Amino acid sequence: MIEAARELWGARELVFTLVKRDLKIRYKSTALGFLWSFGRPLAIMAILWAVFSQFVGIETAHADLPYPLQLLSSLLPWMFLTGAVFEANGSILANGNIVKKIAVPSIVFPTAAVLGNLVHLFLALGVLAVFVLFSSIPFGWEVLLLPFLIAVQTLMLLGIAYLVAALNVFYRDVGSVTEIVVTMWFYLTPIIYPLQLARNKLRDDGHEVLYYLYLLNPMTPIVCAYRRLWFGSLLRHGGRELDDKTLLLAVASSTVFAVLVFLAGQAVFRRLSDRFADEL
Repeated sequence: MIEAARELWGARELVFTLVKRDLKIRYKSTALGFLWSFGRPLAIMAILWAVFSQFVGIETAHADLPYPLQLLSSLLPWMFLTGAVFEANGSILANGNIVKKIAVPSIVFPTAAVLGNLVHLFLALGVLAVFVLFSSIPFGWEVLLLPFLIAVQTLMLLGIAYLVAALNVFYRDVGSVTEIVVTMWFYLTPIIYPLQLARNKLRDDGHEVLYYLYLLNPMTPIVCAYRRLWFGSLLRHGGRELDDKTLLLAVASSTVFAVLVFLAGQAVFRRLSDRFADEL
């Protein structure tokens, strides 16, 4: 981890340049520009709200928490994941000419993909903050812990990004496999439904072990923690998906997973990076 951090710090100006380049390319010749960082999650939220709340009848964990707010607070970290993983997946291939001709640490390309989507997350969180301000839910002190949660998720996504970016150079079907895995991951994470729904279903059917395996999904505690931090002043008085002790332990397990996947991802990337130029 120290070697990877040192390498990235030495190439930090290149990373920031790549982030700015990718952001400019993404919004070049668009009418709304950076407003798409807000419009896309809001559009997806509206569609999911119409389908799962109005038609299916899914409700929030707390009667005073509007379903659109629960949905938006859960979608933003998930969209951070999908954007970072999918863009990192092809980042080495997209910059193949640079990798073959210029002696630059290739790890900067998947890193820039993750950090670019981190910028989108911060912009979108600003929209969520505005929605919360205009709701009847006051901010609690828990929102101050949000930077730690974002750091944990970012570390995890860097590890995944390094892994898929490196493997995709040699096995081009990694992209298709990633799409399938991420789609399955979405429905195994309490984004469109509260955690209680999964817990009650699994426990009622006598699958207590499956419920605890469900909690080992690293995105489950992260998504629940996002909701807990944003709406802490409301949820601390009831309607919490997990009690604070269990949530803390679950986030700790996600933190351990994030560190392990980062170490594994950067180790695989460093091992394979010497062969990138020949393969490309």
